[in-house]
Amino acid sequence: MIAVAQAGPSPLLRLVTLTVLLLPALIGAQGPDASDSVITPVAIAPVIQKIDLPIGRSHAISTTVDVIRVSVAADAIADVLAISPRELVINAKALGETDLLLWHADGTRAHYRVLVHSPADRMQVLVSVKFAEVRRDVLTEFGVSGLYRRGETRIGSGVLRDGQQVDPTTGAVSVPADARFLTLLSSFGTRDFMALLQAQEEQGKVRTLAEPNIMAGNKEDASFLAGGEIPVPIAQNAVPGQVAAVTIQYREFGIRLSFNGEIVSDSLIRLKITPEVSTLDYANAVVLAGFRIPALRTRRVQSTLDVRRDQSLVISGLFNDERQQVRSGVPGLKDLPIVGALFSSRSWQRNETELVVIVTPVVVDPMRPREQDILRAPANTTLPAASVLRPPEPTTLPPGGSH
Repeated sequence: MIAVAQAGPSPLLRLVTLTVLLLPALIGAQGPDASDSVITPVAIAPVIQKIDLPIGRSHAISTTVDVIRVSVAADAIADVLAISPRELVINAKALGETDLLLWHADGTRAHYRVLVHSPADRMQVLVSVKFAEVRRDVLTEFGVSGLYRRGETRIGSGVLRDGQQVDPTTGAVSVPADARFLTLLSSFGTRDFMALLQAQEEQGKVRTLAEPNIMAGNKEDASFLAGGEIPVPIAQNAVPGQVAAVTIQYREFGIRLSFNGEIVSDSLIRLKITPEVSTLDYANAVVLAGFRIPALRTRRVQSTLDVRRDQSLVISGLFNDERQQVRSGVPGLKDLPIVGALFSSRSWQRNETELVVIVTPVVVDPMRPREQDILRAPANTTLPAASVLRPPEPTTLPPGGSH
């Protein structure tokens, strides 16, 4: 058997094949238009710069190269005014977004994205209210009480009207526990007559200052209460023959603030605000089924006003002056000149209250809060059970020794 070996392609055949494959490229490169061929560079898109504007505001753009062409995608949202070849002004007109393209004389291009929003978008309103209350109370009391005793006859007035202050055995007289600051007790050298003179004057000043701060979103309601609640018993309708059930309802009192803020523009805020101050009034309390229910002394202001941001307005200045004079005594005798004072007592009371409410609205951007609104708490670097987690220290053996 004779084996025949198949030989591969000859070197000449390979050269011819390579020439045929490269011939079109070589002809195109050496043709008459070879000198006009230019390699086109890949264009790099410019960085998009964002411009955030509220409606009705403008933004100026200055360039170092002349601007030769301007394009605005939606001129109904924002338009462009050319002040000079190197300075443009963007005017925000309506809500929305649009793109602004600028072509410069050196062949470069700038791309801006204009975001037009309402002045109140993403904003919050912080209202600071100061309640300043000054009270001046004056109470003056002057009274004369008398007691006449002879045999089975006893006549008394004022605190001595029942005669219990005199011991029937020893005749000793005790001053009442509710006597005023100054008392004068005398029998005027007689055995049958005794008089007690009382006088007292009280003056006091109380100042209540509260500064609640409350924050809410634009056109949102918010309320604040610093005080408490009092239980009020309410009798329910009872079935005939059964005892009426009594339920308890709670009424709030203290310093209350309710408001709704609307940001009209970046410099003006419209507030609908209702500040209220209420205190318990036991002088006008009502006793019902054994319960002593105090009344509420309330001062409330409700107003809608426009305030410039970061400025304060006094929305209420209330001055209340109450005077009360009471004279009690024996009818007919208390009106007698000079001696009428022996059969009467007087009480004169004056209460002055001045309440001032000051409102300061502030617009807060939640994305860029003010420095005073940021609470900087130090990080807790204490490790729990640090002594347990710490690796044990290596034991040092004394030279030439062992444990």
